Amino acid sequence: MITYGSYLPKDNNILSSGLWVGSMDTLVALLGGLMIFPAVFAFGKDPAGGTTLVFQVLPEIFNSLPTGGNIVGALFFLLLCIAALTSSISMIEVPGSYLIDEKKWSRKRASWTIGILAFLVGIPSALSGGASDFFTNISINYFGTTKTGFLDIMDAIFGSLFIVIVCLMTALYVGWVLKPARVAEEIGLGTKWFQRQIIGSVSPADLWVFFIKYICPIVILLVLLATIGVIEAEV
Repeated sequence: MITYGSYLPKDNNILSSGLWVGSMDTLVALLGGLMIFPAVFAFGKDPAGGTTLVFQVLPEIFNSLPTGGNIVGALFFLLLCIAALTSSISMIEVPGSYLIDEKKWSRKRASWTIGILAFLVGIPSALSGGASDFFTNISINYFGTTKTGFLDIMDAIFGSLFIVIVCLMTALYVGWVLKPARVAEEIGLGTKWFQRQIIGSVSPADLWVFFIKYICPIVILLVLLATIGVIEAEV
């Protein structure tokens, strides 16, 4: 997000964009959950199965459709492949942007280099769905729970734990090191009302500064403690 954010024009409405991205991302996640988890229980699968559920449950759903299940399944996994490809492009953009800006590489050279390295690093995950006994059955103790399969292990470490840690460090850095007033001023360039006083002498920028300095670090820290099992999250 930081890399793509650096490409935005100064007058872009960051608040509006952020609300759209957050709302649509949450909506898609809820729809995915409403589709996957009823099917998980209907077919007797383990809801803690992780990322492999999409390859275990959905094929059974498509096979159980009275007509056109194979076509629907093929289209679904085609779209899933496109989603993975576009996500890969966004991940390549971060180190690629560094090589282009700092090392003065051409975009073609940076893209090919990072793409090939990412492909090689991704091979163990691709083999962990049953193609390799080692990568499929490898397991670790993850804060009291057992994670099995190379892809599930990487997802637990980098897709869950490290994301929370990065969020916490970002909130602390913006709130206490970078000076949030400077960031609020940048946001105000595209959202004129952001720094206007709306309640007494308090502006949305003041509320944002308060949240980024105090509320966000505390909430994210609680999420981190729940992730590593220090506190138990009640559902």
